Amino acid sequence: MSKAVWGADPEFFGPRHAHREGRITRRLRKAAPVAGLHLECAAGVGSLALALAREGRTVVAADLSLRSLEVLGRRSEASGLGSTVLPVVADITHLPFPDQVFSSATSAETLEHIPEHTEAVSELARVLAPGGWLVGTVPAGPSQWSEWDDWAGHLRRYSAAGMKEILVEAGLEPEVTVWGWPTLRLYDDLFLKRINRRRLRLDGTVGDDQALSRVSGLGQRRWLVSAVRSIFGLDQLFDGLPWGVGLLFAGRKNRE
Repeated sequence: MSKAVWGADPEFFGPRHAHREGRITRRLRKAAPVAGLHLECAAGVGSLALALAREGRTVVAADLSLRSLEVLGRRSEASGLGSTVLPVVADITHLPFPDQVFSSATSAETLEHIPEHTEAVSELARVLAPGGWLVGTVPAGPSQWSEWDDWAGHLRRYSAAGMKEILVEAGLEPEVTVWGWPTLRLYDDLFLKRINRRRLRLDGTVGDDQALSRVSGLGQRRWLVSAVRSIFGLDQLFDGLPWGVGLLFAGRKNRE
């Protein structure tokens, strides 16, 4: 049996994932109205796309993986959101959409995987209408690089200054916030990284390891996810300090 593939197992979708997507949705809610088309790029199996659709947005969910989009399609139909979540096979560096068609866009934990990451941001900016917003996240701090990044297929981590420069070059007015310290950093160091290292070294499935079997499925317990997310929320008091695990970026397209 093959080793774990990053993002392929349910234990990856727990309170950390939910907290990060919650920050994206709140930032987008503050910046961009619900009206108009929204692009969720590298949508995966669609947790963020579905969350945005529940707010009343019409979401084009783009991803290269047909398998992921099939899962997303089933989830959106089961949620009664089939008419407002529109799956599309697309490459983030060559989006099959005309200029200025979307009022807003999101892309979460995507750019760090892409060799042509500046081209990807430029493509996202191209399809935004003037005044439209792009919101997303990337991992922070090149000095935080670990075997976790290697496993995840990361090509880089970002500094706040570097992320701002990429947004500016794409024609976006940048806002970049370092987030995820101290509680989320502790969660990563004391729990999640250890679990992921164990999963990485396991030949076979989660069910073959007693400890991983106990952990697997915790992310499906809503009360537990909500409780941990509320603890992570304390980190917002420390936004901007340099020790956070990620960057929350927002860019507004110039109206000219």
